[in-house]
Amino acid sequence: MNKSHSKDSKYFQTTKQKSDPFFKSTKIESCSHVLVKNGQSLAVPFKIKNQKGYPMLHYTYAESKSSEAKSVYRQDFTPKPFMHAGMGKKPLVKYNPDSYRNRLPIGGIVMPLKNKSVIEFGDRG
Repeated sequence: MNKSHSKDSKYFQTTKQKSDPFFKSTKIESCSHVLVKNGQSLAVPFKIKNQKGYPMLHYTYAESKSSEAKSVYRQDFTPKPFMHAGMGKKPLVKYNPDSYRNRLPIGGIVMPLKNKSVIEFGDRG
């Protein structure tokens, strides 16, 4: 295999010497090394480093984009923005032909002023 196609680069360093003896002679390139714990094989991911050699902590704290990242309860009960067709930044949602993001905005309720009163005298019928 050509060295340029191998995962051994300045960003992905394999540490085969830390692997279990069964996995030392394998051509596994998708992880740093493989450990065996209580009879279970465990792949240890690469430690990604930036150009200065420091570990990139952004991947540690990055939010997962998976739909399973949030529970169903959390998805159902999180505050949702009032969506309408004229929004500047509409959130992406699953396809629904009756979605509010496709509808025109509904006018809000106009509350009367606190000091305004309407008094009717006599019969207006």
